[in-house]
Amino acid sequence: MKCAIMQPTYLPWAGYFSMINSSDTFIFLDDVQFAKRSWQQRNRIISNAKERFLTVPVKKSGKRFQKINEVRCINREWIQSHQEIIKQAYSRHTYYEDVKSILDLTFEQTSEYLQDINIHFIKNTMDYLNITTPLLKSSDIPVEGDKSEYLYRICQYLGSYSYISAPGSIEYIEEEGIFQRSNIIVEVFEFIPNYYNQLGMEGFASHLSIIDVIANLGKQGTIQYINQ
Repeated sequence: MKCAIMQPTYLPWAGYFSMINSSDTFIFLDDVQFAKRSWQQRNRIISNAKERFLTVPVKKSGKRFQKINEVRCINREWIQSHQEIIKQAYSRHTYYEDVKSILDLTFEQTSEYLQDINIHFIKNTMDYLNITTPLLKSSDIPVEGDKSEYLYRICQYLGSYSYISAPGSIEYIEEEGIFQRSNIIVEVFEFIPNYYNQLGMEGFASHLSIIDVIANLGKQGTIQYINQ
């Protein structure tokens, strides 16, 4: 079994879904330290032919170490703001209604926790893209460890023979050497975002939220895009 382990991010980019689709089991790494102003709470879209960040406001915990699954949103007022910004940015796109449907389903849930909103969006988008990969949370897996040891213990517990790693993680994985001393193979997953026509843009802005891909390409086009 191949497994991939990633933090639950806000409105993830196409490569995130391509990784999910390439794995047999996908684990949300939700019990590690939250990094403020990271992809866990924000992402980018195109608005008025420019890149724009959408950031979820979160409460300060007062703790030095706050786990991702402990982070709460300040309120729900930002939801209407994000929906309006996305509407203004994409309402003239052919597949805007697809984006709106996914977001409406996502924001129907009433949890104040950031990771619940992120995971809900990811699940709704997976359903839209016909991705059926089983999902787990690391906080539900009874293992412990730091950095790559924790990733290894998760893979070991699940009986994985292969760990799919994001390029940004491979350096510390190789430095610590835990996987190299085991029988679990590390595969580096690289998704290179190909050009697609972005309405209103002269050039091409890459690594945006998946909603930009969906708004421009629709369901079948996005499925083909993440499977490139």
